[in-house]
Amino acid sequence: MCASFFSRFLKPKPHIVESPSPPSITHGAGMQIPEYKNKPYFIVASVEMGNTTTKCILTGVSLETGMSYVINKTVSMSRDIRPPKPGETVFGATLDGTELTREAVTELVRDTLLRCHEEAHLDIQKDLDFVVRSTGVVAEMESPDQVGDFVIALANGCLAAGVPPRKMTPPMSKENQSQKLQPFSFADKVVFVGAVAGVIPPVGSTGVEMVANEMEGEL
Repeated sequence: MCASFFSRFLKPKPHIVESPSPPSITHGAGMQIPEYKNKPYFIVASVEMGNTTTKCILTGVSLETGMSYVINKTVSMSRDIRPPKPGETVFGATLDGTELTREAVTELVRDTLLRCHEEAHLDIQKDLDFVVRSTGVVAEMESPDQVGDFVIALANGCLAAGVPPRKMTPPMSKENQSQKLQPFSFADKVVFVGAVAGVIPPVGSTGVEMVANEMEGEL
């Protein structure tokens, strides 16, 4: 009998893809330390608050091999955000009706960032190199001002967690990069000849230059 005869009795199986764990370095008997603790890694935190979940994903890229790894991921439910306090202004809501204030979003982003780094035993000021933030909670918003409040709340949450402002904007020169990155940087090879290039800010569906995922829009 051919193989196709038996295949009709077999159900298709899902192909599960898992991210490889960061490699570890062995120190002594039974003592392992993650490689990103000793070797140069570019570590980025991606913070995103959506209608359903709020998440922080730590990604590390080995500057020696170019391999990238997911160091840690923290996910919480957006509906668990604290209710508005007296005196706070509600600027929007999620799809399930959860009311949002700038202060509440700031605290949720701060706590998510801190918990993600604590689980990975990383220091935000020493080990983190860059933070990317975005949101998808814009369906219930009616004006660009509401989106602006959300973007500001995301940035304030990162600052409240201890992220320096320089780690929220790209460095313009090699000297502005951290010491561990400079030996692998080619920023000093870029020659400035006097020409200035610019980009048009991303425009949302309302025609206003304010969108929630501005970083992705500029890319």
